[in-house]
Amino acid sequence: MTPAARLAAVIEIIDGMEETYLAGYELRRGLQRRRYAGSGDRQAISAIFWRVHRAWARLFWHLEQCGHEVTARSITIAAQILVDQQKPDDIMALFGGESRHNAAALNEEERELVAKLAERQLNDPAMPRDVALEWPDFLLADAVDALGEATEAELVALQGEAATDVRINRVKLGDRRLLREKFARRGLKCHLSTLSPIGIRLEKRIRTKDLPEWKRGLFEYQDEGSQIAALLCDARPGMQVVDMCAGAGGKALVMAAQMRNKGRVLALDSDAERLERGGERMRRAGIHNIERKHVGDSWGTKRWRGKFNRVVIDAPCSGSGTWRRQVDARWRCSTHDLTHYTSLQAQLLDKGRAMVMPGGRIIYITCSVLASEGTAQVDRLLSVAPELELADIGAIWQDTIGAQKGGTCPPLDNGMLRLLPGRDGTDGFFMAVLQARLR
Repeated sequence: MTPAARLAAVIEIIDGMEETYLAGYELRRGLQRRRYAGSGDRQAISAIFWRVHRAWARLFWHLEQCGHEVTARSITIAAQILVDQQKPDDIMALFGGESRHNAAALNEEERELVAKLAERQLNDPAMPRDVALEWPDFLLADAVDALGEATEAELVALQGEAATDVRINRVKLGDRRLLREKFARRGLKCHLSTLSPIGIRLEKRIRTKDLPEWKRGLFEYQDEGSQIAALLCDARPGMQVVDMCAGAGGKALVMAAQMRNKGRVLALDSDAERLERGGERMRRAGIHNIERKHVGDSWGTKRWRGKFNRVVIDAPCSGSGTWRRQVDARWRCSTHDLTHYTSLQAQLLDKGRAMVMPGGRIIYITCSVLASEGTAQVDRLLSVAPELELADIGAIWQDTIGAQKGGTCPPLDNGMLRLLPGRDGTDGFFMAVLQARLR
């Protein structure tokens, strides 16, 4: 495919997007309709598509300032000029021509738009703050409450692309340097992660199912922040651990490996399909101390009251800390969604309070950069639970990550931990460890 044909494909995919569908789904569907496209074409189309989406609010603002209707064509044209910094003559050459795969030639109004945009910069001081930061206006104050002076730097970092991280399976591989050497022999460029002692960062995502190391269960994909959260659960051999929102078992697998397959990890989730995917990962990893259990949306705690050394709550949330990966999710998040998530988080914490044994710990985790889903939830629980207190995450870090020669613990926020894309290079995570006093 020519550059013009690739650009035309992007315009067609954006033009055909349904508001109720995910951008990633629409992109995959658009590529499936173009089976003639080679791997290089698919990568190029995807790159253009996501560059448009990463600058969506700013491009929209520029088009409005130019008095031009926002369409798939106009926003893609704007991205070519403002994001990719293409020159007007080069833009003209990407439209029209004899090939049926090219987009139609620019009309007079579009040529005028190109001329206007060529005089502009993507980041304009006149933009409203939420537009400049590509952030929903109703969530801005919530993010500021959490991030303070770091708000702009961290929300700008969430406009970028996420890294590709993997982690070793300690049941089968004791040293991540061994996996790095195996990757190097295959010509895969990577380096040891900065904070996690079990992580490796790849320069680009790879097709894992073809690798013998994957088939043998030596590694899994997992963001470095998620690795850190799992390690800080400090699950030890012989413990009783419950992962209340286990999903496909990413953190449960790390904890089970830390426990050396001794003790029990009870993995609960309301999505049976996700739990089933976790079963395949467990078999490949050689993990056999995870018990999976499907629960309904309104499950109770009576049978598990006071039973667990570690209660891990990786709570459903806005996912705002992962919006580098789910670029369009920020525009689909609503006040109704946030209210639902914060209510659910409070319910899960109350259940966790009932399930933790005296002397045990509740580990509360969200992949969010919003105060309402982090510190506000912990403060509420502590106000009604005199038997709980904040544990020293710095000391836990030293006992777990530090002892395994990982990186230094980032600065804490009133005893709670935030991992941030700009400062730490991870997805955005919030984490608090609550200690249940011995009675």
